[in-house]
Amino acid sequence: VSQPTVVRAEESPVANQSKAEKDYDAAVKKSEAAKKDYETAKKKAEDAQKKYDEDQKKTEEKAELVRKADEKRQKANLAVQKAYVEYREAKDKASAEKKIEEAKRKQKEANKKFNEEQAKVVPEAKELAATKQKAEKAKKDAEVAKEKYDKAVQEVEVEKNKILEQDAENEKKIDVLQNKVADLEKGIAPYQNKVAELNKEIARLQSDLKDAEENNVEDYIKEGLEQAIADKKAELATTQQNIDKTQKDLEDAELELEKVLATLDPEGKTQDELDKEAAEDANIEALQNKVADLENKVAELDKEVTRLQSDLKDAEENNVEDYVKEGLEKALTDKKVELNNTQKALDTAQKALDTALNELGPDGDEEETPAPAPKPEQPAEQPKPAPAPQPAPAPAPKPEKTDDQQAEEDYARRSEEEYNRLPQQQPPKAEKPAPAPKPEQPVPAPK
Repeated sequence: VSQPTVVRAEESPVANQSKAEKDYDAAVKKSEAAKKDYETAKKKAEDAQKKYDEDQKKTEEKAELVRKADEKRQKANLAVQKAYVEYREAKDKASAEKKIEEAKRKQKEANKKFNEEQAKVVPEAKELAATKQKAEKAKKDAEVAKEKYDKAVQEVEVEKNKILEQDAENEKKIDVLQNKVADLEKGIAPYQNKVAELNKEIARLQSDLKDAEENNVEDYIKEGLEQAIADKKAELATTQQNIDKTQKDLEDAELELEKVLATLDPEGKTQDELDKEAAEDANIEALQNKVADLENKVAELDKEVTRLQSDLKDAEENNVEDYVKEGLEKALTDKKVELNNTQKALDTAQKALDTALNELGPDGDEEETPAPAPKPEQPAEQPKPAPAPQPAPAPAPKPEKTDDQQAEEDYARRSEEEYNRLPQQQPPKAEKPAPAPKPEQPVPAPK
């Protein structure tokens, strides 16, 4: 079965939509809402799982750090005990005391490190279990939302097939109606020809009857002519009725054809093509939003980089502590990396947007900017005649000319000579500018 060539008008009023078209639009809206719900649930599940993973990682990292700190603390305790034992047996008590002090110092550092690691706040087991439970629930919710979305997509396909079937049926109906209109138009012509012939015959018979009356012919001849005229007039009336009926049938068929045509897309696009255009428009809108968001983020990161550079410069000029400068340097490096990655993402998104807009082409929904009207050609610039040399003022002595003045005079003289050698040349006429191309008018939708 061939695909239908045309479908309903994309922008036809809702009142003109068929039930199949309304059901299809409703299914599309339901599918879009289900997709949005699924994406929200999926994001929520991902965030919940990410939080659980992060909390679990923090808990495991703390346990490992506490274990290592405890090992060092135990070693430090043993070192202190060993130092005391060595002190009792040592002959050089002063040296042994120093070993005890050093062991105690290391023991103190180990205890401090152990207490620091132990004091780090991480989610408790109960809280971690609750986070895990939330992640599992969010995952199930996302699965349910996915099932609803898949079902909504299937419903869209079902309703779309109904429209395709309706369009195929409408195409058949259009073919039948177009043939009917053509047949009715052809059918009127013979009746009209017959009317013309009958009018001629009636006129001839009336002329014969007039001659018969003027020439006092027999009554039966006149009666025969009168009867013939009456018969022809009756036949003429019947033929005119046939014309009126055929004309009425033609008008009805044209009206019905117009109604069917009103349900079709004026550009002759299939539902698949309309859906593809809608998807392209949605993709372009999403890319435009993404580009705008990334542009804003790049601007913000650029400001942060500038601020951190200024803070680092102030820190270096004021000789602040090294750890402060190191912290600023690390923050600056991190921001530069983030700025670079964001700029790359922006370039990628912009490239994708440009590609999508190029693929959309002049037939897309995007309105093309009309080409500027061609500017009229300017007439060729004519060399200006050099000013006529001024007569030298009366006897006043001339000041000596500078090199620049002499050069200007020589140039003016040569220009005048060249101009005088071309007395017959006329400046070319300026061409009239071509009228600005009128924008194409949109094809009106069939009523």
